[in-house]
Amino acid sequence: MLRHVIFILCCLFQISWSVAEDYKTWALDQQEKSQQLIEKYEQEAFNLKNQSLSLKGCSVHQSLSCSKQENLKPTKIQQESSDSKLYIFVSFSMPKETLKSLAIEAKRHNAFLVIRGIIENSFLKTSIFLKELGEGIVLDPLLFRDYNVVVVPTFIEAQPTGYRKISGNITLAYALEKFKEDGTE
Repeated sequence: MLRHVIFILCCLFQISWSVAEDYKTWALDQQEKSQQLIEKYEQEAFNLKNQSLSLKGCSVHQSLSCSKQENLKPTKIQQESSDSKLYIFVSFSMPKETLKSLAIEAKRHNAFLVIRGIIENSFLKTSIFLKELGEGIVLDPLLFRDYNVVVVPTFIEAQPTGYRKISGNITLAYALEKFKEDGTE
């Protein structure tokens, strides 16, 4: 009987030792993967710094000073209410021509082109794509959440009293006209 108890205790010790070894192996593997990612991102940052990309754009919170720096003329809506902001929510999955068209329209109307994330978790790939696009884009996943945007493109006119929202493959000019007509929300 004592032999059985000793045997069971040895087995339990052996099992817990092997489980601990498995966890240790997993942790070391995760540490190695993390180190590889850190090195990858450091290299991307170094490459990005050396490419001296001149990307256009500014953060949403810098809208007034940024538009003055880029000599942008305010739209009729923004002249009427300086607190009003126009957003066009887009995705990198959209055709490049559509993004380019919306970016040009956004610039013309002092609107913000907003994306949720970056391309393949790479700031370098994203910045290269934005350089090819030639227009500024704001990276802000919180705006997607705040305005409950689940479909792109989505157009939003935000005002201190609320916002109006319309989605679909339309132009910003059409969205503004619809906002003016019926106050879509």
